[in-house]
Amino acid sequence: MKAIRYALTAASLSVATHPAIASSAASCPLANIDSQRELHVFLSMQAVKIVELAGGGDQERLAALVNSSASFSLGAGDVGRPLGTGVQGAKMLATEMSADAYRYLGWDYMDAPAKPCSSQKVTVEFVDNRNKAVSQVEFTFDGGRLTNASGWSRSYESGALNTAQAGH
Repeated sequence: MKAIRYALTAASLSVATHPAIASSAASCPLANIDSQRELHVFLSMQAVKIVELAGGGDQERLAALVNSSASFSLGAGDVGRPLGTGVQGAKMLATEMSADAYRYLGWDYMDAPAKPCSSQKVTVEFVDNRNKAVSQVEFTFDGGRLTNASGWSRSYESGALNTAQAGH
């Protein structure tokens, strides 16, 4: 029994210290997220943080969140517009959107176990209230790092509803 326990302990140590396994665990900071709902919220807010940082925040932190080969695009009207890659692409996206607010839809489905280190997509809308424009952007993350952000910008109109009904 003692020999079996020693063999299992030695095998566990060799797996834990194997460079490929250790680096894959270190390269995915989201490994502790268990539920799809929690992952959706986390990645949606990660997308918001990337846009905030790209608009003038800590560039080292931005580089840590964005893959250097991540591609960015934001179409408008009938024209798609590639914006570049990496940190520079993220900065161009933030500049083009000129957003002062964001919105994303909640995870209103049955919760399920998450696969946080696999490729995941979330959609966030960024609003430029001054110019009455909204940009709906789909963000793709792999292992918690952004690999793609592509979307479309459109104008919008909004107003208050008159909820008082005649005759009531």
